[in-house]
Amino acid sequence: MKEILLTLLVINQTFAFDQYINLGKFKNDNSIFKQKDIKKLSKKFLNTKYISNTLSNIEINTSKENLIINFEALDCFTFIDTIEALRISNDLNSFTNSLIKIRYKDAVVSYHNRNHFFSDWLENNNMKDITCTLGKCKKQTKVLNKNFKYLKEISEVKRDIYYIPANNIDMSKLQTGDYIGIYTKLKDLDVTHTGLIVKKNGLVYLRHASSKGKIVLDSLLLEYISSKAGIIVYRATD
Repeated sequence: MKEILLTLLVINQTFAFDQYINLGKFKNDNSIFKQKDIKKLSKKFLNTKYISNTLSNIEINTSKENLIINFEALDCFTFIDTIEALRISNDLNSFTNSLIKIRYKDAVVSYHNRNHFFSDWLENNNMKDITCTLGKCKKQTKVLNKNFKYLKEISEVKRDIYYIPANNIDMSKLQTGDYIGIYTKLKDLDVTHTGLIVKKNGLVYLRHASSKGKIVLDSLLLEYISSKAGIIVYRATD
């Protein structure tokens, strides 16, 4: 029995992490956890401040990952994982657990288990790649993070990435709440930006935490991607 208890203690210590939770204006607003309409839910975050690399400091400590929940400052990736976790939660506790499952492989909070790439969502979450259902798509085989170009201590991974050029997209097939990755031609990276689809007034928008605008905002999708190589589109399956 003593050996079992010691083992459990070691496991708990291995996966221990600190939490930083800042709910901002939603601190006393439980409705944020009840809203299931993703257009209304994500609208609550419009004009939220954009800050790059919200999960990392200048010097990344790969041996210690903190769980960061910050409704007052988002980057493009924490915006979409926050919205997806809120969509499937009912209170702060279920939201926290959902965010951990969405952000980290096997729900283990660690730098090495974090879903660093957009395509990691397809591998580790309840997402379906619907890119090629929207029109004529293209495939590119990539080795992500080759030679540790972007992320230290994260092994390179070979993947087939499917994307669709802007002029091939059947906009009528996109749905509000679809998650978008802006495809890049770089051989060792899948996307350079992320957001979600919002349809309103007969138009299709990309709702995203914008590094240019420095806030969460809406951009006309076709206008935004007109100069891009294409997009990748995932849809939640639950």
